[in-house]
Amino acid sequence: MPPARQSLTKPSVAKRVQPPVEDANDRRQEILQVAADLFARRGYDGVGVRQIADAAGILGGSLYHHFQSKRDLYVEVHGAALSNVADMIEGEIANVTGPWERLEAACRAHLGAQVDPESVTLPMMNDIAAMTSEMRGDLVKDRDRFELIYKNLIAALPLNPAIDRNIYRLCLVSLINAVPMWYRSGRMSVDEIAAQIVMIFRASSGEMTVRPAPVRAKAVRPAKAKKKIAK
Repeated sequence: MPPARQSLTKPSVAKRVQPPVEDANDRRQEILQVAADLFARRGYDGVGVRQIADAAGILGGSLYHHFQSKRDLYVEVHGAALSNVADMIEGEIANVTGPWERLEAACRAHLGAQVDPESVTLPMMNDIAAMTSEMRGDLVKDRDRFELIYKNLIAALPLNPAIDRNIYRLCLVSLINAVPMWYRSGRMSVDEIAAQIVMIFRASSGEMTVRPAPVRAKAVRPAKAKKKIAK
């Protein structure tokens, strides 16, 4: 049975090389942390086994005592990253009952992970080179639990029957994943953006009527008095 996946966040530069650790599980986790940081910054193709070993402070051959290959290491890092987000979403929606409120809670947790500069989730999910490689089958399996959460949430929504729920889900998740491309902290918080996203999707579903902003009437200028022509 493979070891349980553990939480992954980018370690600081100062923590990349640490003293030798006697416990094999601790050493393995350290390698996962270091590899997650390198894969997140450079992608699968941009990282070699030697670079991972050097960053972890071990010999290149020692890496194979914990992982059979760079491929296996990447698959485990990818799975741990997605599992972390899935845990966060499930924890966020656990005590929420309304279908739209549950969706908003999920979007809030998902979005929080995506815009967190210390999270490795976004770069791992967007590594196109890895997704188009022979690893694709294993990487897609890692996303099944994540996708299932959204499938169940959207299945509970009172949508217009004409709406395809799979397309609805794909549009929603794609939008959340794209937020880091334009997000800048300050104008709106993550919670406010999540609320806006759900409001837009709820309005487009036909379940909610959005009142248009009142139109201001144009001021009518008084007609100019005609000048009398002196005879």
